[in-house]
Amino acid sequence: MQNADEAEDVGRLTAALAALGIDETASGTAEGQRAWLASALLGAAQGEAMAADRLRLSREARFALWQRQLAAADPAARADLVSWQLRRACAPLPALAHESRTDPIPLAAAQAADALQTLVEVNASTRGAVAAGDVRTLAAHSRRLREARRNLQAAIDNTDLMLDLLGSVDL
Repeated sequence: MQNADEAEDVGRLTAALAALGIDETASGTAEGQRAWLASALLGAAQGEAMAADRLRLSREARFALWQRQLAAADPAARADLVSWQLRRACAPLPALAHESRTDPIPLAAAQAADALQTLVEVNASTRGAVAAGDVRTLAAHSRRLREARRNLQAAIDNTDLMLDLLGSVDL
């Protein structure tokens, strides 16, 4: 049985989908319904965002849109939102690299994605530490920063490998 908050969440998600012209229903537990509807809403919102991203906008206007997206999120969860988006965007890259074992470009993309995810996570964990002079917090993440650097260097090395291959055939 759903409690009032769960029923309200399901109602809000259903109403948001209906406002986008999507008639979506979900069955199962309240948690299952919420997850189903939230995923449907995310898909619809991403479709709208992709269409908006195709618009020709100035760099400043695009930056303002990104700021608006972050402002709509819970302030305490903004770093988590960026990290989550990055994980979702980068998740297929290691699989792509595995499928293309002889191609250094997918491998470089996967390595760069790993490094970027690490840097975003360290950024979230050390937010404000540089300005506050909190050396201990920063030092606690030195191993992760070195890991990110190794992954970035590997991505550069694999990119250089492809450029060398192209250079060997006069391209």
